[in-house]
This record gives sequence, C-alpha cells and structure tokens, in this order.
Amino acid sequence: MARPGLRLTEQFPLTAIPTDTVKAVKEAGLVEKIDYRPSRERELLERAKPLDGDEQQWVLKISDDQKQLQEPAFKTLPRDRQALIVDAAYRLGRYRANGLERDSARSQRSFELLRAINQNPAPDLKITPPGLPENGHQSRTWQAGVGTRGDKAFGEYGLRMAYHDLNDNAEGFPLGAQIEILQMKLRQYEGNHWQLQQLDLATIRSLTPRNALLQPWSWQVTGGLERVPGKHDDETLVAHVNGGAGGTWQLSDDMLGFALGTVRVEHNNDFSEAISPAAGFNTGVLWKNPLGNLSLEAKGDFFTNGEVRRSISLNQQWELSRNLGLRLSAQREYSHLSTPVNEVMLEVKWYHY
Repeated sequence: MARPGLRLTEQFPLTAIPTDTVKAVKEAGLVEKIDYRPSRERELLERAKPLDGDEQQWVLKISDDQKQLQEPAFKTLPRDRQALIVDAAYRLGRYRANGLERDSARSQRSFELLRAINQNPAPDLKITPPGLPENGHQSRTWQAGVGTRGDKAFGEYGLRMAYHDLNDNAEGFPLGAQIEILQMKLRQYEGNHWQLQQLDLATIRSLTPRNALLQPWSWQVTGGLERVPGKHDDETLVAHVNGGAGGTWQLSDDMLGFALGTVRVEHNNDFSEAISPAAGFNTGVLWKNPLGNLSLEAKGDFFTNGEVRRSISLNQQWELSRNLGLRLSAQREYSHLSTPVNEVMLEVKWYHY
C-alpha cells in the first residue's frame, strides 16, 4: 500500500544507501516488528561454539561420511556431546550444499543425520540477534584533525559519503567489515600550503575469521588517489588500484588477526614507467575494546622497479556518542626514495547525514 504523503525521498536530496532507506521507513512508523532469521552460517557457528577441537573434527568426519556415526570412538562420547556433534554435522552439510544441484549421496547423508538427530536431539539453538546497521552511526562522515608529519604540523579536513571503516563506531557493524565510498581529504600544512591528501573511489575489506569448519577467504580492494613518500622527502600524489586476499583468525571474542598477500598497480611521477606493479603484504590485529576499535597493521609493497615501501600504523577510536568519534592515528613509513618519517594525528569524526 502506497503512502505518498510520507514524502520519504525528500530526506535524501543527494544520495542514499540501503541502510538510510531502512532507517527512514522505520522512523516513519511503517515497521511493526522485526523477526530475526539467522543465516545457515550463523546457525552452524553457534552450534559449534561449545565444541572443542576433537569434537569439531568429528563434525567434519561425520558430515563427509555418515558411517562415522557407528565408530566405537564416537559412541563412547557422552550422549549430549554426540547430539551437538551430529546436529553441527547436519548443519555443515546444509551449508556446503547451498546453491548446489541435488545429489543422491548428499541426500542420503542428510537423511541418516536427521534420523540420528531424531533419536538423540540437541537442545534448541538460542541465537542473540546482532546489532542492526540502521541503529549504528549515520552513513556520511565529516572529519577534522590536527597532527604532525616529521617536523611539520598540519590540519586535515575530510568528507566520506559512505559508510564504515574498521575503526569506526562499532554499534550495528560486524568486526572486520569495511565499505567506504567516495572519500576526500585535504591537508593544510604550515605556511598555508594546501594539498589533496587522499581521494578514494571505493574501499572494501572483508575480514571473516577462519575456523576448523569454515575456511572463508578474507579480501580487500581499493582505488583512487593518495600521497606516498617521494623524492626529496616530499609526498607524491599517485593514482593506484590495489587488492589482496588471505586469512583471518579469531584470536579472542573481541580480537581478530589477519594476514593478506596484496598486489598493487600505481601511476607515480617519481617513477620512469607510466604504470608500476608491486606485490606485498598486509597483516595486523583488530581489537574491539571498551573505548572503541583498535587496529595495528603492517604493510609492504615491493615494486618491480626496485622501490620498496613499508609502513606500520596504530589507530584507536574513542566512541564519544553514537554519531561522534575521536581517533588517534600514528604511523611510521619507510621508502627507498626518502628517509623514514613519523606521522601522528588526532581526528574528530562526525557521522551525519
């Protein structure tokens, strides 16, 4: 039923992303209730959470071969542990079969596991719904900071059209997820020297932890303009596209560790060639702590022309309110073209549409 009198689109004179429209619909009173339906992956992970390493190995074996149910070593396990293992094995099979054509052998395994579940059922799953993105910070971000690079002081001003990075206010967002669209940063050095510091078209990072049952790839991709260490200890504006893939691991309930191999293509006026490729790495730790999200990262790019560029950075976000954050950033950069340089910045982030 249409209600044109609500004029919801007038709230978005320029842009909107799906979360903005969901939020507008809820605020207009069009949502009576929300029913949470967990994904098959979430159900599997919740069921497997109380299982130890040996029990998860049983899940893998039984999911591949239902005859493992008759193994004496499995039958000696307590019945409540057997129930959890078989239920997890069934859910793993369903997860793997998602999107595949029907297979008679797979169907037979599922039938045998369902029969075992019926004879020894596991407790019902109770999954707490995660925070909703529309209850998190607003999608557009205004940024202002002060800092030093080497012996030079600067002010930095930025606007991001959307949406969220690894350190932003965490409510409503999974740890390790980042998507940013159209971000620009201007920097003003002493002496009223202005320069374009960064212009990102898009940045996406997906750091999904691996475990004994699921082995997802973590990946990232970004492209745009950015400043890098250049000749004469100056900063050179370069055009680049880079991406990477690797793994992420759950170090604790609120901490992820990740390691990715990366590739980069760059146009840099300090280089003789028009296009310069590089291979490298990006590794680090992401920690959701009482103040906010903290990240510690090390990066390296090894260019085919001999240039080597490395950096180590630390970022800590203080969540002052739902739509206000304070971030401390510190990094040290190394390059064959310049001497090592330190940069420290304190930045206010105002999430506002």
